[in-house]
Amino acid sequence: MIDIDKIEKLAALKLKEKEKKAILNDLEEIIHYFEILKEVDTEDVEPQIYTKEACLFLRKDKAENGLNKEDLEKNKTLASGNFYRVKHIIGE
Repeated sequence: MIDIDKIEKLAALKLKEKEKKAILNDLEEIIHYFEILKEVDTEDVEPQIYTKEACLFLRKDKAENGLNKEDLEKNKTLASGNFYRVKHIIGE
């Protein structure tokens, strides 16, 4: 039997009764599914991490021109000496 109150406490959640019933139902379905999987004969099956041959599709590295300083300096309102101001994103 699944102790939903214990799971709620361990997960530091505060669930309503309706949510508890829904989660309990989902967990019971998951456990039932695993019980079905236990019946499958896997004696002669080699363990696999991937079902498909793993391969990486990487692009070739190539040198490219970066940002042009003259083009950047056209917008002097964002420039401050040798630095460029950018939008503040940390701690918003």
